[in-house]
Amino acid sequence: MLKIIKAGTSAGSFNQGSELAPDAILENGLEKALHTNKIGFEIIGEIEHQTSATARNDIHYLTKINKQIYNFATQNIKSSDRLLTIGGDHSISIGSMFATKALEPKAQILYIDAHPDCNDFTNSPTGNIHGMSLSTVLGDSLYKKFNLAKYSYNEVVILAAKDIDDFERKYITKNKIKMFEMNDIIEHGIGEVLIKTLDYLGNNPLHVNLDIDSIDAMFSPATGIANQVGLTYREIKYVCEKLASNNIKSIDLVEVNPKLDPDNKTLNLAIELVITLLDGRWSSYD
Repeated sequence: MLKIIKAGTSAGSFNQGSELAPDAILENGLEKALHTNKIGFEIIGEIEHQTSATARNDIHYLTKINKQIYNFATQNIKSSDRLLTIGGDHSISIGSMFATKALEPKAQILYIDAHPDCNDFTNSPTGNIHGMSLSTVLGDSLYKKFNLAKYSYNEVVILAAKDIDDFERKYITKNKIKMFEMNDIIEHGIGEVLIKTLDYLGNNPLHVNLDIDSIDAMFSPATGIANQVGLTYREIKYVCEKLASNNIKSIDLVEVNPKLDPDNKTLNLAIELVITLLDGRWSSYD
């Protein structure tokens, strides 16, 4: 059974609109696609909506909702279930990644994002909490707000990073975090990079964290930080197809902004990628 959490908030960023994504994604095709592919699902929780306009970087609020996400998951998921958390900005992944670790102690993370999200308040250029998600679940940044089972630095691979702050690069280097940047993909091809990624992760339970801004703006324009020279449609589709045969226990889909998506181009892509990760098939032409 696929268990779904609707995590609609934009309070961890400056990009109002991503709070609308869970309803938009479900209502514009994901529910139908799940039925068509005979993937049983249940919505097990929904957080209180807040926008960047009303609660931007409110630590109390963002801590509370991530603990809610954690509780929704850990109280409702059995060993045979999988979790899909639909954001919302990337700050909501803190709760879901912690939950995966609690449910699967050997879990590892594949973090597909143009940004490593390894900042903290002292060094972040923006102060946005959606840029601190990964460092928090690794035991740094906002970790003391949660004090839950954390990931080791060697239990994560960052894929398709492109915009990396100076502090983040030093943090990644110091802690020997495995990262494949867009330049690695350009130089060596997505096939070789993904082989190395999966070899590194092994056959451990996998949390796939997919930020839609990892994909080039030509294919995924409706996100807060549109990406130039990001993953192509062919590359991200290939990644999702290959991952589908692995031990995926949890998926995050974040940073889709329906306010910037009048033709549903990004929504349709997001739906297709989620269904592909679940080893199903879907097309917006169906």
